[in-house]
Amino acid sequence: MRVILVVARRHLFPGLSPQGFLPPGAVDLESVAGHLFFAERDYMEQCSHYKQVIPYLVLTRGQGPDARVLCYQRRSKHTEARLGGLWSLGFGGHIEPEDSVAGARRTASLLEATALREMEEETGLQPGAQALRLAGFINSDAQDVSSVHFGVVYRVTLDALSGTDDDLVRLVSAQAEPHQARWIPARDLCGLLGEGGGPDGGSFEDWSRIAARGLFGET
Repeated sequence: MRVILVVARRHLFPGLSPQGFLPPGAVDLESVAGHLFFAERDYMEQCSHYKQVIPYLVLTRGQGPDARVLCYQRRSKHTEARLGGLWSLGFGGHIEPEDSVAGARRTASLLEATALREMEEETGLQPGAQALRLAGFINSDAQDVSSVHFGVVYRVTLDALSGTDDDLVRLVSAQAEPHQARWIPARDLCGLLGEGGGPDGGSFEDWSRIAARGLFGET
């Protein structure tokens, strides 16, 4: 039985649930720390009264007009069947008990510990905690899979890592998660978000569309 970190929706949003990309100050994670708890994932996937907290890592290189985003297509037989075959610009995953015993006591520390673990597991990259920057949050009830998750979005700058863009793509592509990976100029992302508008005629997942517009909509 797999257990993951969740919080009741009412503790995240005492009033109406805002939708889409939310700025960093929209949610005070430390104020909800006392309401976080671990629960069985299979049950929580069917219960929209709770939100599974997910660090969502957007990996970038370059600045301004040269900024580019590392995107990947999920394998068709993905562990989350509802996301199989879709393109994503976010890496990440659930917070598990092992993350809470790794010296992480505050919510921010717990999220950071999970983010670094997930990044190494899913990409093979180890840019360090200094590369993480909280960029905002994602909350969407548009689809079944997004309605039970709450995204904590980090922009992760990979400029300090050695190796070319192609070197990093090869490393990421060698992991179990991606079917394929590629760099996409940040300025072009929002033009690829329509159904079938992604690379090779693919489509981006709901959270990636929200994150791209929130982070790069004016790039």
